[in-house]
Amino acid sequence: MAPLQRPIRTRVGTSTPPTYPPVPVVLGQTLVTQADATKCGAAVLLMLEASGDPTLARELENNPELITTYQQTIHDRVSRRAVGPVDWPQSFGSPPWTLAREARFPGVTYRAHALDDRTEHGRDLLHAVLHANQSGIPVPLYTGGNIGQGLARALPRHVVLAVPHTLETRSSSLRIYEPSAGMLYDVSIDELLKRTTKHRALGNWTHVVWAILPYPTKSA
Repeated sequence: MAPLQRPIRTRVGTSTPPTYPPVPVVLGQTLVTQADATKCGAAVLLMLEASGDPTLARELENNPELITTYQQTIHDRVSRRAVGPVDWPQSFGSPPWTLAREARFPGVTYRAHALDDRTEHGRDLLHAVLHANQSGIPVPLYTGGNIGQGLARALPRHVVLAVPHTLETRSSSLRIYEPSAGMLYDVSIDELLKRTTKHRALGNWTHVVWAILPYPTKSA
């Protein structure tokens, strides 16, 4: 897991990765979506935690009505002490630094990294996301708009989750859970670089603007 601590500069092969149609994310008979417009981050953190905690996953499978309750609990947690001792207004969603603080997956902690998809560093960060996924670790991503459309649109506006592929669908693309639709989308890294149009996998935003990358815990 040490490679997760340094930029990934190797390139995935240039051949076009296989693509798969969007897949709904369902627990019990319930499509797993964010509870409201402010809880995309909470929905992502819940799915992140459940993917590493079989007990929680079974609880949500058997009691999908708890999805909304747990999202609110997580949203409360992420909002606390966001700027020193000051809480974050819940109507503003989840800031990247507290989402990283509250992200829970076995063997890792998370750190927030701003991402510019026009740069080599941005490409490296997206490859680090892919590397983490190929190691079995999900990665939250923030999406937003074009800086050319004004600062408000370039700020982090939505949260999605890059998840590991199953053995049956393993490829060099990212598989992204988009919580407003409750769907999984397959997206190549090249599709996410220097974008000028919106993408369904990004919640109909244009860019990935932050990556919440995993680092091994000291005991891992």
